Amino acid sequence: MATKIKKIRRNVTLTLWEQSYVPEILRGMYITLEHFFINLWGLILEFAWSGREDRKIATVYYPEESVTPPPAYRGRPVLVLGADGNEKCVACGLCEAACPPQCISIIGAERANGERYPLRYTLDGTRCIFCGRCEEACPKEAIVMSDDWRNLCEYDRSKMIYEKADLLVPEEKLAGRLAFIRDKAFGKDRY
Repeated sequence: MATKIKKIRRNVTLTLWEQSYVPEILRGMYITLEHFFINLWGLILEFAWSGREDRKIATVYYPEESVTPPPAYRGRPVLVLGADGNEKCVACGLCEAACPPQCISIIGAERANGERYPLRYTLDGTRCIFCGRCEEACPKEAIVMSDDWRNLCEYDRSKMIYEKADLLVPEEKLAGRLAFIRDKAFGKDRY
């Protein structure tokens, strides 16, 4: 099959009307005004009938309305608190080694029954880039990326250094994310 060679016109002379760029400016203004009036009309209809279920505007009225992030969302990393009341973390240090900005610091200890646990687990939220590598490296599903997006910003940076007690979240609250991790590991990427 022969390919068609396309010629490029290098010496194009524009008319005076095209050189003024007025047609392109008018076309841009038309698109802008079209979107403006469609959104304005949708807002007027929403206030008149308050039908938020079938609205055309994608705006979420925060804090009156809330957004539920999908299970694939990577928020603040948290430690999983098992059903027995102990953290699932065994202080192996894989999450600390996998972290590109090195925002995780672990000091491990051993319980009387020989089980390892993190005596001290510190996550520097000012350095975390939410990449999820700590979650991927963990063999025990002990650290996961939560759906917490409300507490990612602070005025004081010292409040963004999280200790083990700040990071512990019960396993029941993280069921959606844990199911997503398991599905992803077994090739059932639903999201």
